[in-house]
Amino acid sequence: MKKILFVALLGLMTIANAMAAIDNTPVSMTITLKNGNTVTYAASNMDSVRFVGGKFGDSGAIGMKIYLKGQTSSVDYLYSQITDVIEDAQPVVSSNIFTRVTSASQLVAGKRYILIYEGTPAVMGAIDGGNKYGLSITGIDNFAYDNGVIQLTEGTAVKILTLGGSTDAWTLSLDGALLGHSGSANTLSAGAEHNTWKITINEDGYNAVIQNVTDDEYYIRYNKNSGQERFACYKNTMQPIFLYVEDDGSAASVVAAPTFSPAGGTYTSAQNVTISTTTSGATIYYTTDGSIPTGHSTAYSTPIPVSRNMTIKAIAVKDGVSSAVVTATYNISSDANNNVNANWNIEGSGIPLSKGDPTFTNQSTDDYAWRLEYPHINTASGNQRVVKAVSTYGITYSVEWDNNKIANRWTCYTMCAKNNATNTTRHDDFKADPVVTVSASSSYTQSSTYSRGHLCPSADRLASIDQNKQTFFMTNMQPQYQNHNGGVWATLEGYVRTKWQPTNNTDTLYVVKAATIENVTLNNTSSTGIITTTTDGAGHTLVVPKYFYMAFLYYDKSANSYKAFALWTEHLNGNNPSAATVISNKISIDELERRTGIDFFCNLPDDIEATVEATATYWDFSSN
Repeated sequence: MKKILFVALLGLMTIANAMAAIDNTPVSMTITLKNGNTVTYAASNMDSVRFVGGKFGDSGAIGMKIYLKGQTSSVDYLYSQITDVIEDAQPVVSSNIFTRVTSASQLVAGKRYILIYEGTPAVMGAIDGGNKYGLSITGIDNFAYDNGVIQLTEGTAVKILTLGGSTDAWTLSLDGALLGHSGSANTLSAGAEHNTWKITINEDGYNAVIQNVTDDEYYIRYNKNSGQERFACYKNTMQPIFLYVEDDGSAASVVAAPTFSPAGGTYTSAQNVTISTTTSGATIYYTTDGSIPTGHSTAYSTPIPVSRNMTIKAIAVKDGVSSAVVTATYNISSDANNNVNANWNIEGSGIPLSKGDPTFTNQSTDDYAWRLEYPHINTASGNQRVVKAVSTYGITYSVEWDNNKIANRWTCYTMCAKNNATNTTRHDDFKADPVVTVSASSSYTQSSTYSRGHLCPSADRLASIDQNKQTFFMTNMQPQYQNHNGGVWATLEGYVRTKWQPTNNTDTLYVVKAATIENVTLNNTSSTGIITTTTDGAGHTLVVPKYFYMAFLYYDKSANSYKAFALWTEHLNGNNPSAATVISNKISIDELERRTGIDFFCNLPDDIEATVEATATYWDFSSN
C-alpha cells in the first residue's frame, strides 16, 4: 500500500479546528482503501487517533491522523481515498506469547504475527530503510524461545506484524506500512507496491512459505551468513522461516500459570518457596537471575531456599505449550533472622561459638548448623546430618547423608593450625557408618573400577589417631575412578594442604567438598549429574557422580573482607584435566549454586554473602 500523505489536510486545519477535531482512545482499526488494499492497526501500537471533521461517514468529515507508538509523525488518511473503516471496540490481545503457526486455519486477518528463523533463533524487527531488509533481533533481552513458543520481553525491540487481506492475497502490516518487494534485488520494503503474499504452511506443519504474489519468484526467507543476518526476499534460497501467531488465550486455558507459596513480598526470615500449577502433567521451569525461563531453564522439583533478596520467574510447559511467565520478588529484611540455618554475625561482632552462646538462635535441629562452613541443610525425608569430632581437636568434619541414594550430599570442615597438626599417619580404617540409617559398606563390588574417594582427606586430619580414623567412615566417601581420585583430585587436595598456610591475617579456611548425586544445570540446561551406578559389598546400589567440586571461604583480616571461590571437575576415567587447568577455570560460589542447586556459606550475613559469592576471589595456591 502507498502511504497517502495528508497534504490536503494541512491546508484545512482552520476548517478542522472549526469542526472540532476529536481525540479517540485507540482500538484496533482496519482501513480498506479504494485501491483494494487493507491495513490493520492494533490498539497496542497506537497512541491516539485524531478525526478531522468527524469519523468516516459523518457529515463534513475530512480524514484521520493515526499516532503510532514510537513514531514522531502521524500516518494520515483522506476519507476520499477510503472505502471503509472498521473500529473494533475489543482491544487486540497483547499477551506477548506467540505460538508456531502449523495450519492455514491459523491465518486470520486482524491477528498479530511475528516472523522467526529458528536456527538462531532470530525474530524480524523493523525494516532497515536504507538497505531494505528486516532487521534480525536475537537474544533473551528481547524474547525467550522454546519448542514452538515465544515469550516477548517487556520493552522488546521485536516488531509485530498484523495480517490483512485474504487467502492468496495476504498483507503484512508493520507500524502501519505494508511489507512488499520491489525491483530485482533481495529487498523487503515497507510501503512497496508489490505487497500481497501467498502464505502456505508446509504439510508437516512446520515452516511457512511466504511468496510474493506479483514477483512470484521471491519468497521471504532468512540470511544466516555472518554479518548479513536478515529477513529479505530471495529466489527460494537462504533459510526457511516460521510464522508465529499471538496467543489468543488458548494456551492460558490449557496450561495454567504457576503460583508461588509463600507469595512474593518482604519477610523477616528465610523462606522455602514452592511453585505449583493446576495443570496436570505440566513441568515448571524457573530462573533466579532475572532472565525469562524456558524449557531449558532449571526444572522445579523441590522448594527453593530464599535467604536473601531474590526474584524468581517461572513458567509451566505441557506438550510444547507454555503458560504465561509469572514473577515473584522476595525481600528479606537485612536486620532480621535471615540466614537459612541460623542467625549470627561474623567474628568480632557477636558470633556465637557454640549452641550454648546466648546470642545464638538456632533454626535447625542440628546442634552445629550455625557453623560458617555449613551449606543449606536439606530437610528432605531420608537425609541425616552427621558430625564427626574428637575431644582434643574438635570437629573433624560434618556430613549431610542421603539414605535414599546411599550417598554423601556434602562434607564440610575447617582447616586451621590446630586441627591440621601432624601427629600420626594414615590408618586405612574403612568402615560403614553406624549412625546413619543406611550406610555404604566398607568395600565396593567393582573395586577394580572405583576407589573409595575421600571428601575430607585423610592427609588433612593427622592431628590424632581417632581424628584420622574418622575420615574413613563411608559417609565421607564417593565412588571415584582411581585415575581421578589419585590424579587431579589428589593434586588439588595437595595444593590446598600445602599452599594454605594459616596466618594472622587468615587463620581459618572453610571448605565444602562434594560430588553430584542429582541433576545439575550447566549453561542454563539441566542434565544428569550421575554417570552410572555401582554396588557395595552389602549389595547396596550406589550412584557414581559425574562431577566433583570444592568450595572455599576465608576471611582476610588485612582486607577486612571475606573471599570465596569454587573448583569444578568432571569425573573421568582417563584424560582428566590438570589441576592447573581446573584452578584456572575457577568459578564463583553463585555459579556453583546455579549448577548444583545448593546454597553454600548460607550463614554469612546476607549482604556479605551476596557480595562474596558473586566473584571468584582466591589465593594463588598453585604457583609455588
